[in-house]
Amino acid sequence: MSMPRHGAKRDDTEREIVSTLEQCGFSVFRMDQPVDLLVGFRGRCWLVECKSSTKGYGKDLNKNQKDFDDAWRGPRVVILRSAQDAMDWAVSVASAKGKAA
Repeated sequence: MSMPRHGAKRDDTEREIVSTLEQCGFSVFRMDQPVDLLVGFRGRCWLVECKSSTKGYGKDLNKNQKDFDDAWRGPRVVILRSAQDAMDWAVSVASAKGKAA
């Protein structure tokens, strides 16, 4: 399921991150803003930003995303950079048993 991005560029890693999360039993909804993905698992939701680099623009949240994350009263935005990041995060969420991950 996804919302149109109106020509916005998707991160190169997004497809593999989405695939990994879905294979781990998570629901994934592609969004345009404020971040790339809304991810659900066992009645909880997380905002996830896919990044394709550890350098430059792809390294961290952009200004709009940082401002949103600072003002958001829910969990912090999760940044995932690879399928391995997604797998590691999914395992930590699944094993948290009710704790914040």
